[in-house]
Amino acid sequence: MSSVKLVEKITWGRERVNAGAAGSTQLVVGSLGGDNPRALLVAGIHGDEQPWASMAINKLLSQTSMSDLLGSMTIVPLANPTATEVDSRVSMLDHLDLNRSFPRDLRGSHTERLAASISSIVDSGFDLVIDLHGGGSWCVNAFSFKFRGSESFAEAFNAPFIVEAADRHNTLTGYAQSRGARVVAVEMGGRCGEEDYWAGIIATGVKKHLESIGVLDGDGEAVECKSVPVGKTSVLRPSRGGIFKPRAGSMKVGTVVMEGEELGYIVDSASFETVETFTVPYAKTALLLLRPTLAKLEQGAMTYVVAPLYK
Repeated sequence: MSSVKLVEKITWGRERVNAGAAGSTQLVVGSLGGDNPRALLVAGIHGDEQPWASMAINKLLSQTSMSDLLGSMTIVPLANPTATEVDSRVSMLDHLDLNRSFPRDLRGSHTERLAASISSIVDSGFDLVIDLHGGGSWCVNAFSFKFRGSESFAEAFNAPFIVEAADRHNTLTGYAQSRGARVVAVEMGGRCGEEDYWAGIIATGVKKHLESIGVLDGDGEAVECKSVPVGKTSVLRPSRGGIFKPRAGSMKVGTVVMEGEELGYIVDSASFETVETFTVPYAKTALLLLRPTLAKLEQGAMTYVVAPLYK
């Protein structure tokens, strides 16, 4: 087996994207191989969800031999560089959500131009598009999305839970589907102290996807999927602002919790008196997202994402 790894052979290119009065930014795109089948891997659509997905991509490239590459891969590891630079979900240049800006507007604002550049990459044709998201700089999460027409791909990440994806045409996955690609998206990891652990799970999941469509040569060994499908998700939010004190730690994400269990509190910013308690709402509840650290929250801030189990 070749000892040369993908990370040693990947070719990185840079495309300038107009950023208005700020000048321009660079969209970095990596390329490996040139044969079919073809896969596109995108991370960092939301700027506060880095660097967890980039860590996973680097693990994949560093651990996979060139001799295993049968098809080709295109990689966009940092899809929203201006947002990432300031640790924000969206770019401060126009405050638009990149994942609601597809397919394109070459004469639009900065985020719309970014969407146009990524859309042009999608237009070159791919068998599979993988969209990597994560909990971000303020939370950690643990689930994958199941898309219509690509149901089998949801299981390959072996995330704790699987959520039905909304049918949105203005997202990366929605646009990729309209161009004939199968799609998968994952929400795993975040700032939690176990970043390397989650990056390893994501890297393994991506590799399984690439093996399943023939981009990488796999060992053919079937892996039992332990992902659990869940019902409609809901968000727990504070009814007033204050200081958030977590009770459920970061390793609680991706587990099943029982009705009535206390997850965390909102305390008054001055007196530290408890003013609100977050409790588990369903008899058996999938804990999809949580905040693991002390934080100052405004009224209505996303604090937990939960869903009832089907079974």
